[in-house]
Amino acid sequence: MQNAACHGRIPGVVRYFTWLWIFLCLCSFCHGQTLRYSNHREVAIPDYATLRIGPFYSMMTFSQSVGARYTQSEGTGVDFLYENVRGVIKTNGFEMPLVSSLDFRNYIMLGRHTDLDVSMNAKYSYFPLDTQENEFLFSLAEEGLLGTISLEFEPTPYIKGTLYENAVYRTDYVDTRGLIDRYGGQQYVYFNNTLGINMDWLMARDKNMAFSASMNNILPRDKEFKDQKSVTFAESLAYEQVVNPFIVAGAMGAFGQTVYSSTNRSSRTATQTYSVYGNVKLSKWTTAGASMGYSLASVSPSSSDAEDPGTAVGQVSIETQLSRQLRHSAGWSRSRRGGFNSDFEIADGYQYRLDWQGKLSSANLSSALNTVTPDKTSVNEYSDWMSQISMNYPLLPSIMLHLSSSYDIRVNKALAVGESSETEWNYDYTTWDSQIGTSFAVDRETSFSIYAEHVERQSNSQDLTYQMDIIGADLTYSHAF
Repeated sequence: MQNAACHGRIPGVVRYFTWLWIFLCLCSFCHGQTLRYSNHREVAIPDYATLRIGPFYSMMTFSQSVGARYTQSEGTGVDFLYENVRGVIKTNGFEMPLVSSLDFRNYIMLGRHTDLDVSMNAKYSYFPLDTQENEFLFSLAEEGLLGTISLEFEPTPYIKGTLYENAVYRTDYVDTRGLIDRYGGQQYVYFNNTLGINMDWLMARDKNMAFSASMNNILPRDKEFKDQKSVTFAESLAYEQVVNPFIVAGAMGAFGQTVYSSTNRSSRTATQTYSVYGNVKLSKWTTAGASMGYSLASVSPSSSDAEDPGTAVGQVSIETQLSRQLRHSAGWSRSRRGGFNSDFEIADGYQYRLDWQGKLSSANLSSALNTVTPDKTSVNEYSDWMSQISMNYPLLPSIMLHLSSSYDIRVNKALAVGESSETEWNYDYTTWDSQIGTSFAVDRETSFSIYAEHVERQSNSQDLTYQMDIIGADLTYSHAF
């Protein structure tokens, strides 16, 4: 099972894209002695462009893969995840998945200081032996914080802005707490649209004023997730300053308001968070960052669960380049976020990561502990401890071996008898996922990969216990026009 704090994945509810960019902007402050003003995209001809018609630049890539796959599972039924697409396994056994995809990157120079970036992706998965349901996906390819359609502009030499829209129709598989569960989660189909603006005013060479605002809409397709239908407005104002070449410091106020259409939860929630942050370059090889703040929350209509005295929030991180090839980082964070089953929840996280990057090989080790406390008394506290190791090693200069293994532990705080019927809230469980594979280029446009995976979940509940083994191979042809 994956978790947002440790693996960089979005929460199952995904409506908090607007909060995510605030967190990432803060991280950018804490990992370099530069102002946010410098983080805007430069208005310039993109490197990826292969086609030019006047101010229009584009690249189109078509790929087709032909695969062979064998699956065998035991225990509670589990679906198979193929290229991040969760299909419905109709029967175990042999299959020959055929996947076609078309990617577009489009860029338009609107003026000397203005541009527009648009990207899209379409994919179709076909299973000729009918062991799995066919799948068609059409989505806008994510472009990080700038979304999929972004307009960069500079109204003056010292003011930069980004207007963006991120519209995605996608399927996630989430557990009952809203976290993405690759193998045991329930299908969650939704439309997510975020419209926002980021503005930065360089008041002086070492001072920046930053403003951001966004509106995020979540529209679930299925009735069982109707309580996730929402509109979220988020605003923030920050001031940051380069104290000296080694220190950047700032203060920020962030505000959010969410309106739900469901009648079985609070109709409105609101937060306000005030914080100070800073980044210090302790040495040539070590950088540390920290933030400290206070968060307030309210809901409407109010209830006994809605009483909120406020809470302290913050984070501390340190990163060290141990050698030319080896680096490690550690951190702690405490934050308030929207809950899947509750209005709010407090999340405490502890993380460690070790990365080694050789000339051709690489390896990393990470571990994270996250403890989540919901604000509703009917939703119990839980924790996830996730550890992962992965390695890429060249068997030959052109053949790479890929290894990875992860082990996750979910622990639930005890519930009173009869307080909840959710199996995942009453029983603890562990998930072990190991993969091995190799890949190599046949020629400039064709690649071949072969892989094997073992997934095992153990619990005192039979409803949470299963095992799956997967062996497969893919031959993929890609052509850029």
